Amino acid sequence: MIRRIVLTIVLLAGIAAGAAAQNVIDWMVDDFSSRGSSRFTSAVERDPRTRNVRKVVNVLEVENADVGKFISAFKRCAKTGDFTENYTEDGCTLVLTVRKAKQNRIYMIRCSTPYGRQRDGVAYGEAKITVVVNYK
Repeated sequence: MIRRIVLTIVLLAGIAAGAAAQNVIDWMVDDFSSRGSSRFTSAVERDPRTRNVRKVVNVLEVENADVGKFISAFKRCAKTGDFTENYTEDGCTLVLTVRKAKQNRIYMIRCSTPYGRQRDGVAYGEAKITVVVNYK
């Protein structure tokens, strides 16, 4: 009986950790979108017959922001789905794809420089964060 309880707790903790990791990126996008130094765009695609939401696309563009926070959040969430990262001299691109029963989510960040400009130990730079949610 105790084994079942422990197994259930571990399973629920793992599920909650995965959901919380994605919520970190969503929260950061919401937080930065309310600041004056960013541009936020959101588009919703609906089914013409039922008016149900099919897809939501959110794009956040930030300049002179702490890009390192976003990159760290993406790397922390890497275990929750398929994660790829690509670094070049011009910048970096990180993509996280999370598949769930009711929706698929794609998180992508493109940074102008791989590590941003350093100022007081913080990596500053420009970034474009795109969140695509496809509902099933």
